[in-house]
Amino acid sequence: MRSYWDDRAHKNAAWYVDTSLDFDLPDMERFFRTGQLIVADALDNAPAELRAHRLAVEIGAGLGRVCLALADRFERVVGIDIAPEMVLRAKELVRDPRVTFELGDGASLSAVKDASADLVLSFTVFQHIPDLAVIDSYVREAGRVLQPGGLLVVQWNNEPGPVRWRVRRAALGLLQRSGVRPERHGRHAPEFLGARIPMKRMRRALDSSALELVGTRNEGTLYTWAWAVKR
Repeated sequence: MRSYWDDRAHKNAAWYVDTSLDFDLPDMERFFRTGQLIVADALDNAPAELRAHRLAVEIGAGLGRVCLALADRFERVVGIDIAPEMVLRAKELVRDPRVTFELGDGASLSAVKDASADLVLSFTVFQHIPDLAVIDSYVREAGRVLQPGGLLVVQWNNEPGPVRWRVRRAALGLLQRSGVRPERHGRHAPEFLGARIPMKRMRRALDSSALELVGTRNEGTLYTWAWAVKR
């Protein structure tokens, strides 16, 4: 994952974070405005209210658009990403002193102390992770770093057919690696295609991490959201 996403960051960081941008001329003002929309979608009218606004943590911070938007609502924001180039560019683009970026190990939130966060948020990250054990690990880490009453907000791919998707992912990945029929931007790699996660598995991961699921949105789609409170 680190090698793939670091390479994407060197090639066109903004576009790989948000493929709705123009590949050759990404509109960075629009890019950062979408951070505000993502945070509003995650927190406004949520099925659970935040008890405090001291520390927010983002899993998969990319170039920091969501972290910057979170800084309008929290005293401090920590963005964690697996790709060194993403972290470097985020630090260059986001100069808000309330926001810091850390290089992660791809499965944990080791830079964050136990029971210190009020919010853990992740958007368009879990949908790209092919290994379900890694997703389980991130959920456990969210449970670790959240204080009691803290909120996890996460988006993932909950489309039906996870087994069929694994088969298709393997086939597309083989075509990408072999060069027989590659996708021009390398998006047919497993590190981009990720996994489809059934709701039952996500519920199990949350429950085992002392996180109580309090609401979902758009179940059965690529953009499924869940809100869970730390017990």
